Amino acid sequence: MQQVGTGSRFWWRALDAQSPQATVVPNAFKTPQRPFRRSAAPAPTMSFTLQIPRGDRRLRSKRKASKFTAIAMVVGGMFAAAGSAAAIAIVASDISMRDVQDNARHYATQALIGLGFGIDQITLTGQRYTIDTDVFDALDLGNVKTFAALDTAAALKRIERISWVDTAQITRVFPGLLNVEIKERSPAAIWRRGESRYLIDATGRTLGPVPTTSGWILPHVAGEGANTDAPLLLAALTRHKDIQAQFHYAERIAERRWSVVLNNGSRIELGADREVEGLDYVAANSTLRKSMSGAAMTVDVRTTGRAVVRSIAAPASMNGVVASPFGVQAP
Repeated sequence: MQQVGTGSRFWWRALDAQSPQATVVPNAFKTPQRPFRRSAAPAPTMSFTLQIPRGDRRLRSKRKASKFTAIAMVVGGMFAAAGSAAAIAIVASDISMRDVQDNARHYATQALIGLGFGIDQITLTGQRYTIDTDVFDALDLGNVKTFAALDTAAALKRIERISWVDTAQITRVFPGLLNVEIKERSPAAIWRRGESRYLIDATGRTLGPVPTTSGWILPHVAGEGANTDAPLLLAALTRHKDIQAQFHYAERIAERRWSVVLNNGSRIELGADREVEGLDYVAANSTLRKSMSGAAMTVDVRTTGRAVVRSIAAPASMNGVVASPFGVQAP
């Protein structure tokens, strides 16, 4: 400690600070007297810095790094092992769950069969042209073993999609009988498509090939699309019994219109979407009705309110009337 004066120079040395002494209280019940004491100067503060040799410091850092790396490797290995075990457990659980479900369904089916709810016998009635195996396939008997597993509504829809089937009914007769009753469709015409012939019903639905032993006497239609458009033409023919009695077959032309061929070879050329109007016009005209008997001729009623009649053996053109392969066309 240095003190600077005006003319002289003095050095002072502070006394070392005395460590405090414990005060002994002779009697705990008496109030101790606190002696008056002059405030001592604060003890000088000293700072200490811990010096560690560089070699030791490096050795400890390396040891810490290697220790941390080892811990990280151990923890990473534990996580990897846990992930692998979890993946194996998931795959094993999926496989075991599927096995458990399959076994449960199997044992449940066997239990229902044992209790008398299994499908042991099937009776099929009402079918004549429907193939039995088509009905059994629609019932899905390969997978359905019990009444509990049979979806009746879905089975009925599948059965009614069979071409010959109109309606069907399924009856469960316990303990193990399933009765299937079928109502079949009725053929209304024979559709000739190329060299093949098919039966169609009144709605135009194709039922199947014409059996070789069939004895049906049905109207014939020919041409592409004739099966779907035949119901309207056949309904129009029922309005005129005289034309219907002479009807031989009808040919669909370009999927647009009809050419009606009668038994004597005459043709009635009808306009597109004018089947009813054209037949009504022919039936109401006595001159045109003569075409249904006698020599074969073509009656073209494709133009509204007008008819063109010509002989089948007439030349290709005469008197301003131009013949076509399916009738005549007015100029």
